[in-house]
Parts: sequence; C-alpha cells; structure tokens
Amino acid sequence: MKKGLLLLILATMISIGNAQNEIMLHLAPRLGNAVFSLNQAVDHPGGKYQMKYTRFEYYISEIKITHDGGQIEPCTGLTLLVRPAQDSMYSLGQMPGITNIEAITFSVGVPQSVNHLDPASYPPGDPLAPQIPDMHWGWVAGYRFAAVEGLAGANFSQNFQLHALGDANYKTQTILTKAEQVSPDIKMIHLIADYQQAMKSLNISGGLVVHGTTGAAVTLLNNFQSAVFKAESSTAVIDQAFAGEFEVSPNPVRDAAPQVNYSLPAGEGYALTVTDLTGKILARKALSAGENQSLLLEKMPTTGLFFVQLWQRGSLVAVEKLVVLN
Repeated sequence: MKKGLLLLILATMISIGNAQNEIMLHLAPRLGNAVFSLNQAVDHPGGKYQMKYTRFEYYISEIKITHDGGQIEPCTGLTLLVRPAQDSMYSLGQMPGITNIEAITFSVGVPQSVNHLDPASYPPGDPLAPQIPDMHWGWVAGYRFAAVEGLAGANFSQNFQLHALGDANYKTQTILTKAEQVSPDIKMIHLIADYQQAMKSLNISGGLVVHGTTGAAVTLLNNFQSAVFKAESSTAVIDQAFAGEFEVSPNPVRDAAPQVNYSLPAGEGYALTVTDLTGKILARKALSAGENQSLLLEKMPTTGLFFVQLWQRGSLVAVEKLVVLN
C-alpha cells in the first residue's frame, strides 16, 4: 500500500505535463513532537503514564475543499483508510478550478449512506473492501470508524482496544488552511495529525477494551474531531523557546543538494536528522553552536517529501518540510 501510494506520488510529480492541478493531502503523523510510529512509547496526554500504539487506523470521508472566496469542491466518492504507520500522503483528485485553498472539511468514519453496504461489493484495494485486520463490524453496525489498540500501564502490561463505530458518531470538522504549491500542477494541504491526542481524557492505564458505539468509543471519535488535527501554519515549525535560526534552501529543491543554514545559541547537544515520511532516519549530523553556519546535505535519492529536523539534547527544536523534485 505504502509503495503504491509513493509510486502514485512519484508518477504524479514526474508527469507534470499530464497533471492538471492535483490536490494532495498530507497528514503529518505525530506523537506530540515526535514522528508517529507503532510500538513507540509516548506520554499519555494526561502525563501520568506512558502508552504505545500497536494498531492505529481510521477512515476519512466526505472531504470538501473550500477555495477562492468560499467555493466548495467535494471529493465525491472518495474514502481514505488512514494507516499512519504506512502512509501519510493522499491524492484528493484533479481539481483544475482551484487556485487558492481556504479550508478542508472532512469526517472521520464512513457516512451512513455507505456504512451498511456490503464490503464484498468493492474491488480489492478499495478502502471499503474487506481488510486485514478487519475494519467492518457487520451489516447492521457498519464499519469501524477507528480501530486503535496498544499497551499502557506499568511496564506496558495492560492492553487497550478501542474500536469506535456508529452512525451517530460520524462527525464533521472544518480546518482553515492553505495549500503549498509543491510543483506547477500539484497543491498540497498539510495537516498535523497528533495521534497522541486521540487518547485525551481516556484512562487506559488499567487496560480498556471497548468495541461499540458508546462511552470511550464516543470519546475517541470526539478527540478525532476536536484534538487530533490542526493546520500546519508554516513551512518551518520552531519551538518558541529556540532563539536561533534554521532554514533549508532551496526548498523545493530540484536535482541538487539542499543546504541547511543555521545559527545556534550557546549550548551543547545539537543534532540534525533527515527523515522520510515513515520517520526512517536517512542522515544524522552533529552540529555546534555558532552564528551564520551552513551544512550541505547529500542530494536526496528520490522525489518526495522529507523532514529536516533540528534537535538539542534529544528534544525537537525545529522541523522543516523538504520537497524534492528530482
């Protein structure tokens, strides 16, 4: 699936001459300040214990793009099965009439008109076709809108499983945002998806198993509506306490090696990493404090989206998206 989507992105970017204003959605997967991954220990939003996810998947549907003075363009018939450990970029389709994006509207789950249809009626590979592990609960109840599982409590000894479903829990949200022009014919909407917040107000320290339409399942979907997603307001996200400077140039970069320009306040333990969308570290460099410094990175091997991250003593200080068009 991941390879398929990446190939789709590559093919789209390379075939610029054939594209006609494709809109892409990038859900930057986070666990707080860290890049999302399964089996990664992270503080529960309440801060009293740690947890880690072993399964995390959910549906997004009824996506609409608000653009150019309030016009609305629906992504008709499009349903996304989001698995942040595998994919974070999705094509929303060709929309030649869109110039300036103003907001994105979507719902977590499957709309009632689709929720009770037969999964076997969809072709293999369709998000609504039978999945492994199963995302369909039954014809009456419909699909699992979100399936989240993991470990928490002392020594991660407690299992939690939250499978949330139900037509009444299908909730819509609108996020004001702009799009980044990553190539002449591709606009990309960047949203931060902080999946740590999915467990907000849920006590999973003693284990919790809820498969259904009430209680913790409702809280989970409320969190998806109000706490997980937010717009990424700028190319660089910098810790407000950071008094230095950090940028990647050129960005986007085409057939060249990008350069990191930085000024770092007095201190120790600075480091820079370059990761791909899955969080895999492609490069790591130690940095020293000082003014007006630069570091030439190696040319990225493939077209795509990467993250250049600045750390100090293991804490993320700044991150910038790097768009590579080879």
